[in-house]
Amino acid sequence: MQAHSVRPASPIAEPQTAGEPSSFVTAAVESCRRRSLNLTPIRRRVLEIVAASPTPLAAYAIIHRLSGPKLLGPPTVYRALDFLVEAGFVRHLALRKAFVLCARPDAPFVAMLTCTACGDTSETPSEEVRAAIAQFASATGFAPHGRAIEIEGRCASCSGGAIEHVP
Repeated sequence: MQAHSVRPASPIAEPQTAGEPSSFVTAAVESCRRRSLNLTPIRRRVLEIVAASPTPLAAYAIIHRLSGPKLLGPPTVYRALDFLVEAGFVRHLALRKAFVLCARPDAPFVAMLTCTACGDTSETPSEEVRAAIAQFASATGFAPHGRAIEIEGRCASCSGGAIEHVP
């Protein structure tokens, strides 16, 4: 199971080893065109802001970065974020109440790994985690929805390469 940093990913294809926010946005524009989705100027600007951020962003941080002659209200930004999540370009991290680029929109299930020290967020497809959750859910009668699980901890850089085991 290999984690992919959210930062250099394509919104449509397999994760890439390098990339720029502008190439991500360009790929998203093309994806919207092919799928007949309406990527409005505000949706595109919100995507550009999320793509340019090295760490997950809260909606109010996005609103602040959108500041201009006319301040946009939270509903407008939340609607844009809802569209971007639904289109598979952005993931919502509920634990952090923040948004990041989606590195693996094609994966049926991913584990989102967020470093509590530096804020780096990676995602990895994980059939093993999905299967364990499905087995637990079935045994308890729980019906999960969603295609991601969030895990917070320390990345290799912040933990000095040492692996910390969950007790």
